[in-house]
Amino acid sequence: MLLTRHLTVKSVRDGMILGAAVGFGFAAFESAGYAFTALFTVDGLSLMQLVQTELLRGLLAPVGHGLWTAIVGGVLFSASSQRHFAITGKLILGYLGVSLLHALWDSMHNIALALTLLLTEGETYVRTPNGWLVRPSAEQVNLLPALEWGGLAMISVVGIAWLVIVWRRAPRPYRIGWRMPIRQPIPY
Repeated sequence: MLLTRHLTVKSVRDGMILGAAVGFGFAAFESAGYAFTALFTVDGLSLMQLVQTELLRGLLAPVGHGLWTAIVGGVLFSASSQRHFAITGKLILGYLGVSLLHALWDSMHNIALALTLLLTEGETYVRTPNGWLVRPSAEQVNLLPALEWGGLAMISVVGIAWLVIVWRRAPRPYRIGWRMPIRQPIPY
């Protein structure tokens, strides 16, 4: 809001594009932190872990921070006049909705784990010299990633559908086209 307060034109689509740019910038910064953390392992430096982390985060970035901030940017610009921004109920609901998508995204591993234990027989404990360990069944090993990635896919579909709805409902801004000057023939 602070950086764009002097813009003369504040269309919904401009807000979405600006929001996506801000979100992707944050995602790049956050991914660099995750990659730096993945570099250090118990066995020393791991270039393989770093590359795997960057590839995975690069594939997931379009349906994460970039998508969510694009939605909020569009809703923010839709609630603005040409002179100032307004905090409306629509903006607050948009922010809360995007926050819910982000919270579900971050919690999906724990949600999938709980669903896996609920849908299967639960946990099987194995006695070891150092205590008890959990031994997952083959069904649990297959079900957990399916539920986790399926949940992430559903969150992504909801976010993309929301983005498309906001984009299509936005009025298309009137743009004045550039006209090429008519060239006068050069007399010889």
